[in-house]
Amino acid sequence: MATSQGTRPSQKKTKPLLARTAAGKWLHSLLNRVFCRRTVIIIADHKTKHLPFTGGVQFAGVVALIGMVVWASYSSGSYMAAQQILAEKERKLANSAMENRRVAAEFTLLKSDLMKLASASKNGKSADYAKMLAEQYSQPGIGDLAATDADSGLGGEYDAVLKRVEYLDNKVRELQATHNEMIADIRATTGGKIRELEQVIARTGVAATPLEKAARAERVQAEQLHEKYGRIEASAKGGKERAIGGGRGGPLLPERSSVLKNQETELYYNLRRMMVLNDVVNALPLAEPLRHNSYRQTSSFGSRVDPFKGRTAFHSGLDLAGVQNAKVYATNDGKVAFAGWKSAYGNMVDIKHPYGISTRYGHLARVLVQPDQYVKKGQVIGIQGSTGRSTGYHLHYEVRLNGTPVNPKKFLKEGDDVQTD
Repeated sequence: MATSQGTRPSQKKTKPLLARTAAGKWLHSLLNRVFCRRTVIIIADHKTKHLPFTGGVQFAGVVALIGMVVWASYSSGSYMAAQQILAEKERKLANSAMENRRVAAEFTLLKSDLMKLASASKNGKSADYAKMLAEQYSQPGIGDLAATDADSGLGGEYDAVLKRVEYLDNKVRELQATHNEMIADIRATTGGKIRELEQVIARTGVAATPLEKAARAERVQAEQLHEKYGRIEASAKGGKERAIGGGRGGPLLPERSSVLKNQETELYYNLRRMMVLNDVVNALPLAEPLRHNSYRQTSSFGSRVDPFKGRTAFHSGLDLAGVQNAKVYATNDGKVAFAGWKSAYGNMVDIKHPYGISTRYGHLARVLVQPDQYVKKGQVIGIQGSTGRSTGYHLHYEVRLNGTPVNPKKFLKEGDDVQTD
C-alpha cells in the first residue's frame, strides 16, 4: 500500500481533540457520518469524471445556507416590526384625538347648561332646572359629585355642575398632556432615524435628492394602485351584499385620510420621508461581490495608468482579485438587464436595482444568470475569471447611477460600517 510522502508508517496518529472524551467521540462519529466524503460522478462523451466533496466543504455549505436564512428572516422581521410600530402609534393618536373631541363636546355642553342655569335663576325658574341638571350630571364616583335634593335650592345643584366641569377640564388637560408627550416622542424618534438614513446615503457619495424623489414617486404609485384595487374589491363585495338584500345609503362625506396628516402635518410628512429614505437605503448595493476578506483590490476607481497602453485613463470601477474560481455575488436585489459577452468587459452581468441604480460584474469566467431574471442579494451570479480586456484573474465591479459610474469603494465601506453597527 502506498503512503503519503513524508509520513512514517510507524508514527502514531494523534487523535483529534474532539475525539478525546466520550461525548467528543460520539459527536466526532456523528459528524463523520453526516458529512462523510462524497463523490459526484459525471459521465459525458463516454468519459467518467469524479468530483470529490469533502466533509468540510459540505459543512461550510450548510453553515452558509443557515446564515442566509437567518439574515433574510432578520431583515424581514425588522421591516415588519417597523411597519407595525408605525401603525400602532397612528392608532393610538387616532384614539387620543377621538377622546379629546368627545370630552371637548361634553365640556361645551356643560358650559351651555351653566349659561342656561344662570338665565333661569334670573327668571325665578332655577329650582326645577337645577334639579334636572343635578340628575343629569351628578354621577357617583366622579369627583365628589352626588345627587342633591331639589328642596335645597340652587346652591347644591350649581356646585355639583361646577365640580363636574372642573373634573372634565382636568381630564382634557391630562389627555392633551399625554397626546403632546406621545407626539414629542414620535417626533424625536423620527428625526433621529431621518438623520441616520441621510448620513448613510451621504457617505456613499451619491446625491440623495434624486433617489428620494424617485423612491417617493414609486411609493405614491404603489399606494394609488392599492387604493384603486382596494376600492374595486370593496365595490365587488358591496354588490354581493346588495344581491342578497343588504341595502346601503346616506350622504356622501369625504373621509379623513389620516389623523396625523390633518392634526400633525409636520410629523406626518417626516414619517413619510423616513419611510422613503429607508426605501432608498435598502436599494443601495452595500454588500460585497466577493466573499468578505477573501479578495484584494488591484485597481481603484478613477484615474489610473492603463495596464495595456501605459498612459493615464479613467477606470469606471474597482478591480478585485479573489481566490481562483471565486464565486461572484449580487450586491442587492434586482433584475438582470444583460448577461453575456460585452467587448472589453468579457463575460459580464449587468443588474438593474431600483431608482436608477445598477451594478456591473466583468471579466467573468462563467455567467450563471439569464437576462430578465430576478436575483436576490447574495445570490451567486457568476465565477471570477479573466475574459475580455484583462491581464489576469479578477472581478471588475461597477456601481452606476442613471448610467454614470460612481465610486463602488464608498458603498463597500458603508456596507462594512452598517454591519459593524
